[in-house]
Amino acid sequence: MTTGPAWRPPVGRLGAVAPVPFVGVATILVALIIFTPVLLATGPSPLAVQAELVIYRLPGATTTEFDIHAIGAAVPYSSIRIGLGTGFSWDGSCPSTKLNWTVSNQTNQLTLSVNENVTPVVVNATAVYGQGSTRTVYAAELALQVIGRGQPGESLAIAVCPSTSAVSVQSSVAVSNLPLALLLVNYGSGGP
Repeated sequence: MTTGPAWRPPVGRLGAVAPVPFVGVATILVALIIFTPVLLATGPSPLAVQAELVIYRLPGATTTEFDIHAIGAAVPYSSIRIGLGTGFSWDGSCPSTKLNWTVSNQTNQLTLSVNENVTPVVVNATAVYGQGSTRTVYAAELALQVIGRGQPGESLAIAVCPSTSAVSVQSSVAVSNLPLALLLVNYGSGGP
């Protein structure tokens, strides 16, 4: 009885370059290299820290509510600020005239809510997340006007102000479709 070389399974393209047992080990090592920093990171994820401005109004109501909070439920901001500017005529855009400002701010809070009964109004929203020596500033500035107040087709006209032009928003939203959640722009450690 003669014996020939041992039987080997056919070698595919990958097997010719890297033996199959080593490919699995290499894949696990690559995954560990990529995901270990994320798994060991302290604090909330960057997505959870992202700030959003929520605009809410009931049809026919006399006030509009503005609320700033993080997408993550338990993310405290080192400071949160909502400025409401009034005293201008609505022309469909952000005003360039001097405004009368009412400012509400909090430090070390999860959320900040204010109500406003005047339209048109400019909303300047800022949330600063700070952890250790790093800080991230989220901001947006919008002009709003209630159109058809108390009417069946009541809507909210919205214009993004030039100082935060990176905000993405519809130009008009039916009040019946509110609340509207807008992501504030991440300005890194600076600000607009």
